[in-house]
Amino acid sequence: MMFVDLNELREREKPLRIVKEFGDKELKVDNPIGSLRGPVHSEMEVSLWGERVHVEGELGADLVLTCSRCLKFFDRKIQKEFEVEFVPDPVMETEGEEVVLTYTDLDVGAVISEQIVLEIPMQPSWQKACKGLGHQCGADLNEGDCNCQDQTIDPRFEALLDLKKRLG
Repeated sequence: MMFVDLNELREREKPLRIVKEFGDKELKVDNPIGSLRGPVHSEMEVSLWGERVHVEGELGADLVLTCSRCLKFFDRKIQKEFEVEFVPDPVMETEGEEVVLTYTDLDVGAVISEQIVLEIPMQPSWQKACKGLGHQCGADLNEGDCNCQDQTIDPRFEALLDLKKRLG
């Protein structure tokens, strides 16, 4: 985690420029689909636009992903530019008084983590033509055919199969 004190940012005339390498322990990226391979390089500028916090920058990261079809691990390089804006919480009323909820600091590590997670596909595949695994034996079909027998149709769906045959 790396926090930027927004009160100090208000006193600056220029945006705050941050160049930092984040390690995997500083970011929350690990999930069942992907993880980091090495540090993440980032460069960003943090500035205030009125009460809005504007973060603009770029990052580079190497990921290890799991293919959703054949479960192989593969590497993916991310190089992206990003732009994020944060606004204060809206005005709330508390017993007839208005209270404006504000923030005093910003975790730029969380911003970088979010940008990386957004780049991880929901169903990553190491190649578009990945054939996946045998549906019964689990053999890698990219390495050859398997001996799985075609599944018999669920008896509840036989009527739909008959309808499909009749329609053509």
